[in-house]
Amino acid sequence: KRALEECESVLNGHGVKTSYFYIGNEPRYACTACGKCKSGKGCVYADLDELKDAIKQSDGIIIGTPTHYGGAPGNLLALLSRLIFSAGSLIEYKPVAVIGAGRRGAVCTAISEILRFFEFKSCPLVTGGYPALIYGTDYDLAGFDAEGLQNMRSIAENMYWIASAIKIADKYGVSHPIAEPKIKTDISSLL
Repeated sequence: KRALEECESVLNGHGVKTSYFYIGNEPRYACTACGKCKSGKGCVYADLDELKDAIKQSDGIIIGTPTHYGGAPGNLLALLSRLIFSAGSLIEYKPVAVIGAGRRGAVCTAISEILRFFEFKSCPLVTGGYPALIYGTDYDLAGFDAEGLQNMRSIAENMYWIASAIKIADKYGVSHPIAEPKIKTDISSLL
């Protein structure tokens, strides 16, 4: 939470309203590709509704993650798998930053696991001047990582800049790229 607050402080300084969506510690269902969301009624699990509403209203997304056993928490990965599958159109082309906290280098693994979801939706990935991590196993310890805090501020500045540039581009009729139809290569067809 310390890293997210550092980002929020910078964004609020630019007059940007921010909001949190805390997923909690309870288990979450992963996507099973059942296809029910394609009927237009959304995911069969109702826990995405509030998050989808928040994403609709946002100009950018910053995801904060702790590091558990060398990676991102399972409940976060499960939630993201369903979000991308059932509400990917809300996320496409929105700038996204993923910031992680932990005590060692596995934070980079957690960040990478989460970023992959957004690569599928052509999201501009917002970075700072260093990998988006802060060291510390709790709120107070993270506050001692001056370099990590500086990087969080840099990420927030870059998020503001990119989201503002997208708004200006939209105003002047420069819309996001139109994706080519998907080509899916099956490796067995190449053998």
